[in-house]
Amino acid sequence: MKIRLQSKSIRLALTVCLASLILVLPSASAADDDIVGLALKDEMKRSISRLHLDQYKGPYFGSYTIEQFDTHHVAASFGALNSDYRSRTRSLSVVMREGSYALDSSGMGSGGALSALLGKMPTGSSITCDDNYDAIRHEAWLKTDEAYKKAIEDLAAKKAYLVENNVKDMPESMSKEEPIVIVDEIAKLSGDDKKVSDLVTHLSSIFRKYPQVQKSFVKLDEDAYTRWFVNSEGFYHRVPHNECHLVIAASGQSSDGSIIADAEKINFENSNELPLPAELEARVNKLAERVTKLVNAPEIEEYHGPILFEGGAAASFFADVLQPHLGYSAPPLSKFSALDGQSANPLAEKIGTRVMPAFLSVVDDPLSKKFGNTKMLGSYLVDDEGVKAERITLIDKGILKTFAMGRVPSKTIKHSNGHGNGGNGNGNAQNVYITSDVKMTPEQLKERLIVLGKEEGLKDVLIVRRLANSISGALSPQSILSSMLGMFGKSGEVKLSAPVELVRVSVADGHEELVRGGQFSNLTMRVLRDIDAAGDDAKVYRASSAATGGFGSLVGGAECTIVTPSILVKEIELQKPSKQTDLLPILKNPYFEQK
Repeated sequence: MKIRLQSKSIRLALTVCLASLILVLPSASAADDDIVGLALKDEMKRSISRLHLDQYKGPYFGSYTIEQFDTHHVAASFGALNSDYRSRTRSLSVVMREGSYALDSSGMGSGGALSALLGKMPTGSSITCDDNYDAIRHEAWLKTDEAYKKAIEDLAAKKAYLVENNVKDMPESMSKEEPIVIVDEIAKLSGDDKKVSDLVTHLSSIFRKYPQVQKSFVKLDEDAYTRWFVNSEGFYHRVPHNECHLVIAASGQSSDGSIIADAEKINFENSNELPLPAELEARVNKLAERVTKLVNAPEIEEYHGPILFEGGAAASFFADVLQPHLGYSAPPLSKFSALDGQSANPLAEKIGTRVMPAFLSVVDDPLSKKFGNTKMLGSYLVDDEGVKAERITLIDKGILKTFAMGRVPSKTIKHSNGHGNGGNGNGNAQNVYITSDVKMTPEQLKERLIVLGKEEGLKDVLIVRRLANSISGALSPQSILSSMLGMFGKSGEVKLSAPVELVRVSVADGHEELVRGGQFSNLTMRVLRDIDAAGDDAKVYRASSAATGGFGSLVGGAECTIVTPSILVKEIELQKPSKQTDLLPILKNPYFEQK
C-alpha cells in the first residue's frame, strides 16, 4: 500500500494516527500504472478547467467513483444448482457541484417519504470492465456533462426555494478537508470454485430430510471489491475489500396458513475461511429443525412487558432501532417537505441529551480490524469521500455526543469525521460497538426478566433469539407488504423486525416454550431508554435492517458490523400477527410423497 498526503500537517497527523501504514513522498508508484485512475484524473482535470455553461463559472468541485465487483456466485436448492458463475461489473458515479462550499447545488431532494420507501439504492451506472483508457474517459465525459447540467438546474432551484422559504441557520453545503492519496492493490477472488459449488449443492440437499420445509436455498457470494475515487481537490484512492457470505434460508407453513421463514448469513473475508463441512451441515440442520418446530408451535398472544433479546437478536434490535440514526443526513430541500417527518432522524436535535441508560455507551471504530478472534469486516481506512476514518464516541454513558459525519456539515458539527459512507455526503456508522458498564451472565438476565414479569403481574415473559432479516423477509410475501406499508407509520415511530425465534418463559418455574408470530408495535426511540440490563456475552454480528430500509432493504440493504451483548428491555409491546394468510398447498411435495 502506498499513501501520499497533500499537506505537511495532515502528513504528521496520519503519521500519529496510522503509524502502522507506510507513508511515501510523491514518486513513481502503482498509481502511475493504474489506467483506471489515470483516465479518471485526466478527465477530472479537463472538466474542472474547461466545463462551464452560459453565465455559470463551472463546477467548483467534482468527484468520480468507480466500483468494481469480481464476484463468484453459487446458489442451490434441494440438492440442485440454480446458478453458478463468476462475473465482473463496474459502475461509475459522478458528482459535480456548481456554486461554492458555502452554497452549492447539492441538497435538493425528492422528499423523505420516497427515501423511506426505497431505501438506499445504487447510484452508479454500468461502465466497461476493460482497463481501456479511452472507453473510461468516454463514459466519464458523458456522465460529467449530465451531472453538471443537473447541478446548474439544482442550484437555480435551490436559490429559488430559499427565496420562497425561510430556512433558518442553514449550514454550509460542504466542508473543506485535507486531501489524502492511498494506493492499494486491486482485490482478487480466491478459493476453489468447484469445491465451493459442490459444498453449496450438498448443503442444500440436507433440506430433503425435512418435509415441513416448503422453500429453501443455500447461496454463496464471494466479492472482491475495488474502489477508485478521484476528486478535484487532489483526493485519490484505490482500495480493496474482500467479503464472502454464505446464506442458508428456509420457510414452512403452519396449519393456519402462516408463513414461517428464517435465514442465517455466515460472513467471512473469503471462501478459504469457510468452516469445515461438518460444522456447516450442523447449522443447516439446526435451521431446518427450528423452522419445523416453529411451524408446529402455538401462536403468540398479545403481550406488553419485558423482553430479553439474546445474541443476534440484540444486534438486529440495534440495527433496526439505533444504527440508522447514528449518521447525520441533511434534511432535503423539497416541495415534499411536509412528508419528510416520516423519515426525519429522531435523534437529530438530541445532542447533549440522554438517549440510552447511563450504563451504556456506543462507539464507532472503522479502524478496528478484530474483536477478540473475530474479524471486523466493516473496517476501513478512508470513507467513501476519501476522508481519513476516525474512531468516535457517539453515545457516552447514555448521552448523545455526536454523529457519524460525512462532508455535509450540520449546524453544530462543521467537519467530517471519516464516516461519509451514507451517499450524497451523509454520514453512516458501520463498525458499531455497544458497551455496558454493568454486565450480567445469561442466567442473571433470565432471572431479572422473570423478576420484571412478576412486578408486572404477568404469567409469562418473552425471550427473542432471532429477528427477521431481509433474506427471511423475502421468503414471506406478508413480511414484504408489512415492511413497505410500515414506512408510512406515525411520525416518531421506529420499526423493529418481527421475531422469528420467540420463547415464552413461565414466571412461576422458568419453563420455556417455543411460540411463533407477533409484530412489535407502538415503538419510539424511548425503547432505547427502556433497556434495563445488558449481558457479558458481547460478540460480533453482521446485520442489516429489515425494518427501517423500505424496499431497498428487502432487495439487499447495506450491512453494518455491530458488537453487542444480549439486552433486556423493560417494556415493549407485541401484537398478534395478521389474520391474512396464504392457502396451504393442495398436493404434498412429490419428493416426500414418493417416500
